[in-house]
Amino acid sequence: MTLKALVLCLVVVCANSYSATAQDKPHLKIGVGLNVINNNPYSRMPWAIETLDYNWPVGLSVDYQVSNKWSFGISASSDKLKVATTTLDLLAVHAQVNYYLFPNTARQFKELYLILGTGMYHVSDHWTTTINPGLGLNYWVLPKLAINITGKANVAVKNSYPDVGSYYQCHIGVIWRFTDGF
Repeated sequence: MTLKALVLCLVVVCANSYSATAQDKPHLKIGVGLNVINNNPYSRMPWAIETLDYNWPVGLSVDYQVSNKWSFGISASSDKLKVATTTLDLLAVHAQVNYYLFPNTARQFKELYLILGTGMYHVSDHWTTTINPGLGLNYWVLPKLAINITGKANVAVKNSYPDVGSYYQCHIGVIWRFTDGF
């Protein structure tokens, strides 16, 4: 099954889900999950299954939904990358803007959004600045709890470490939404 077919199946399943009352007030969301990173610059894009890194794949995020179309967030992730004959620790921090493709009143338990961010990652005493376009999906299983899937390209602006440059990252986790106070 190709990546396009998998994404299409995911969209069809979400399109046939049940509906719920949408949130109109600004609210805070906190997320935690797992990352999978593709750091192989010579592979076919976007994924090379045999070279995926997920040895220490922790991801955390804080997001503030300011309107029915926009939210702003900060995320941090870590992993261990296999590079040649060694393993390197990666720590990444990103700030991002999310634009929701569906109006808040039409989401019906699902949110599909575009991501544009910038950030930095640290590996082997080197810091690299990145630009991060991507796509995300929240599927609300409870009024305050969602399953989150995001895919981002972390494009290195100036690569300071030759074995780690631009990489793809997939994040799968859960989000807790704080509404009507904490």
